[in-house]
Amino acid sequence: MDAKNIQFLVEKAKNDILREVNDRLPRNVGITAVNHFRQNFRDAGFRDGGIRPWQRTRRQDSNSPDAKYTPLTSRRDHLMRSIEFQAQPGQVVISDPVPYAAIHNDGGDISTRPSVTPKLRRYAWHMVYSLAASQGKLPKVLPPEAAKWKALALTRKAKLSIHAHIPQRQFIGDSQELIQKLNTIINNSLKTIKDGIITLANH
Repeated sequence: MDAKNIQFLVEKAKNDILREVNDRLPRNVGITAVNHFRQNFRDAGFRDGGIRPWQRTRRQDSNSPDAKYTPLTSRRDHLMRSIEFQAQPGQVVISDPVPYAAIHNDGGDISTRPSVTPKLRRYAWHMVYSLAASQGKLPKVLPPEAAKWKALALTRKAKLSIHAHIPQRQFIGDSQELIQKLNTIINNSLKTIKDGIITLANH
């Protein structure tokens, strides 16, 4: 093998390594991490050395049509589906851009003053009937949760003052199970690089 061929093989090996490290490996890591964190929503808990169940919601114990959904899930699953990754050479960043993602992931206290819009009132009435109505009629005495929604639907206030504690329901973070998955991906990537070098050397 002459010097020209050796130089060609060295350049090809270098390019293959760069492509693996800067493109394929970060992308595989990102996809695996996103899928792992989305699974936490389906499991209703955070997996790190076993499942850590999330606190149940009051909605789950109600008569609402949405009672079938586990914490942080809904018909649209917007929070779960918004988890994304950005792959860069040598690193992968996992994030969820939904504004309320952090408070659910970390837990904490919130204060807000939402406007009481016609849309909000319609939704409140929808919840009243969903929680309490039987054959389209409301009972004289409403269940406590339905009564709260009725009070919201009828309030004369233009703005509400809401203070609430949000329990932590972590879905993104360090996870032993995820680390094991990523170690497997990295080892497979290293093997791909090694096998490529051996193949070139045997030419």
